[in-house]
Amino acid sequence: MATGDIVDEHLIENLFELRSGHMNAVVFASGSGTNFREAVLESRKPGSNYSIDLLITDKEHDKGEDQPIGAIQYGRRFEIPIITVDGFQYCGSWQEAKKTITGREEYERRADILNQKFYNMLTEYEREHDVVFDLAILAGYMRFFKGALLKRFYRRGVNVHPAKLYEFNAVGKRKYRGEKAVIDALDAGEKKTRSSIILIDEGNDEGPILVSGPWIEYTGNRPVTTGDAEQQQGEQKKASDWPALRFALREIANGNFGLHKRKFHHDGNPVVVYKGIEMPYQGYDMDG
Repeated sequence: MATGDIVDEHLIENLFELRSGHMNAVVFASGSGTNFREAVLESRKPGSNYSIDLLITDKEHDKGEDQPIGAIQYGRRFEIPIITVDGFQYCGSWQEAKKTITGREEYERRADILNQKFYNMLTEYEREHDVVFDLAILAGYMRFFKGALLKRFYRRGVNVHPAKLYEFNAVGKRKYRGEKAVIDALDAGEKKTRSSIILIDEGNDEGPILVSGPWIEYTGNRPVTTGDAEQQQGEQKKASDWPALRFALREIANGNFGLHKRKFHHDGNPVVVYKGIEMPYQGYDMDG
């Protein structure tokens, strides 16, 4: 792991203050719930210093399925309270909406209403159960996280992204963002892929990078098919997503991750600090 300068304590804004005691987290999920599962399992290891106290989902079932989505099944197994609101009923289909400018605008307007509802339900839960959520975890959550929720958890929430985020395109944007990040990377000739744990902000996969997970070699076909990319992403999920997420959550809860108050990268993201030491742009490198 490449490291930088030691940072004076007063220049670090910790993501969680260890002196606050125990960190409480809320998870947002839309699908299989495997990232949620890993977050819970890590929380129940000795010395984790955090707990998952609430699961929020935007649906109960996948289309055409009778069984609840995996995240809900895990929530019930772990005996974690669950709040579910039908995101499709509020927002409709993003795949359809994004085809037109007016469709996008209407979808985003409705997404703000959904986010406000989740925010209201979350704060009501906090009040009723005498808990304050210190961190939000997006665990395969497929709705826009904006408005009131974003304001509440701005750079106090983490997301798992299935690609490296420290390579840039010709206009200075992160190259492998969005839903097709894995196949985009493989199509560009990348020989290996890795996961990134990032903080939530207003951008699309543009927040500060806390952790870059272990590399996963690609040994599949060229040119790359959708099936090849899905297989790579599945292998990466087990060997890079989960270890990186578990590491990030454990270290946040133990007060080891923070943001530099005065140093910023070229894209405006603050420099990440780990155990009092400046990290490079890609954050803590698990293969460094």
